[in-house]
Amino acid sequence: MVITARRGADRGLRPADVRRDLRGIADLLAEAFAGEMDEAGWRILREMRFWARWGWLLRVLEWFLPPGEGFAPGYVWVEDGRIVGYTMVRRLRPGSGDWLIANVAVAEGFRGRGIGRALVSTCLEYARASGARRAVLQVRADNTPALRLYRSLGFQEIGRIQLWRREAGGHAGQLGAAALEIPGCRVRPARAAELSPLMAHVAAWENPAMRLFEPLDLLPTALVWGPLRPRGRELWVLEAEDGRMLGLAAWTRREGRWTLRPFVDPSATPLQAQWLVTTALQEAPLGVPLGALTGGEPVLSAAMLAVGFRPARTLIGMGCDLSAASPR
Repeated sequence: MVITARRGADRGLRPADVRRDLRGIADLLAEAFAGEMDEAGWRILREMRFWARWGWLLRVLEWFLPPGEGFAPGYVWVEDGRIVGYTMVRRLRPGSGDWLIANVAVAEGFRGRGIGRALVSTCLEYARASGARRAVLQVRADNTPALRLYRSLGFQEIGRIQLWRREAGGHAGQLGAAALEIPGCRVRPARAAELSPLMAHVAAWENPAMRLFEPLDLLPTALVWGPLRPRGRELWVLEAEDGRMLGLAAWTRREGRWTLRPFVDPSATPLQAQWLVTTALQEAPLGVPLGALTGGEPVLSAAMLAVGFRPARTLIGMGCDLSAASPR
């Protein structure tokens, strides 16, 4: 059992307190993840610093929220009044038995002292006590110390996520969509009436690690008709001659960044996947960098490379069964 300090302690591990810790947590996350965050991440940190002035109000509002759904859910490690460690733990989605552990951060100069292990272990205990069936997290594939820690605490790999980047104006290896047309199938815009089958196919095609990202919640928006419909066609379907869906490519937009989310059936060929991705690229704006997320499928990886995307980083999704006995 991890022993935690009292809530107001100036040294040791304690629950995060939204009234006094938001600014310190934001500063720590900015230091620990400066090289990895996009504009959305920096915006969240700016909002945390803003709301730090209203921590007393957030603390009152937290009384009405279920466990794991507060404004700074998790634990901090404090040294001489400074937050040098933080880990968030919260329910992955409302009503879910999966709990997410994220933002595991320890300040430089305090690493290697067991602070990260104490934080994550305490989060696991909290999630288990709150009725969680499983804890999940993401970790960079090249972060060997973190992988070693998580495995020692009972986490196992559930899938991989490949992040891709394509620089503005990058056209290396891109072929026109017309040059890739393949007899026996076609690539076409999605139809509004196809929402349910498209979502069902995405659920079947994506690996479990991909679900740790926000779900493809922009899919219904992209199928809206009328004045609410976004400009451009943002969903493309790869379809066999007999009507079977073989793939889907969807654009999501956030903080001005365009991100491609392609999915393919295991029976799809590399050339079919490339045709799907190339067609979707025709709708992307010119002169801006693009991102993409895939599950590391070989046919999709070959397609992304062929149209000028380059690997940015690989994340490993991990899960820990909380119904089993906790590691000692």
